[in-house]
Amino acid sequence: MLHRREVLAGFGAAAILMPEMGSTAVRSPLPTEGVRLSYSVFYGESRIGQHDVLIREHDEADHVVIQHALSAEVRVFFAVAYSLEHRSTEIWRGSELRSIRSETVENDERFLTEAEPIDEGMFLRSERHEVIVPHGAVSSDSFWLAASLKAPAIVNVRSGEVAIPTIRKRDDGRVEFSAKFPHGSIEAELLFDGEFLREARTESGGHEVVFRREQV
Repeated sequence: MLHRREVLAGFGAAAILMPEMGSTAVRSPLPTEGVRLSYSVFYGESRIGQHDVLIREHDEADHVVIQHALSAEVRVFFAVAYSLEHRSTEIWRGSELRSIRSETVENDERFLTEAEPIDEGMFLRSERHEVIVPHGAVSSDSFWLAASLKAPAIVNVRSGEVAIPTIRKRDDGRVEFSAKFPHGSIEAELLFDGEFLREARTESGGHEVVFRREQV
């Protein structure tokens, strides 16, 4: 069975820190207003949901509003065995994440994570944690963008936990990473084409879970 912290931290299951990249914020410019990317979610051979990324707004103060919407449902015969609804809104200033509001409902259980800007970075609150997140960190929803691979830390928006993962780049262009959060580890494999994620793969309950970008 699917488990939220194992899989549906999305394709942004962990922030990635490569030694040659250093501890820097995301530097590539974000896409223009109105861009939408959609990812189909597969559990084994079955399509169980969709994750949409929408660049909603650019303003004169250099703020960019990014919205995420993920819905997934696993059915056994005619009964719902698992359901997940995730919504988050991120505000970026230039190339730095400055605030997060995330709501996740998993099997009717609700999780909230919020982060607001402070001088040291962001102050994050969730049901489990209150923690200061350093400048340059990204969220677990951010890995639709290849530039997020340069971030020094990752906020798991579905648990409120922070980690600094490890990464290995393969000869075939895929990226393997693992992240050890306080309440569980995540391992995944990412494939980018240019600036955007094409596909992410991980496992849960003995089944492969795949996020695959839909063709526009």
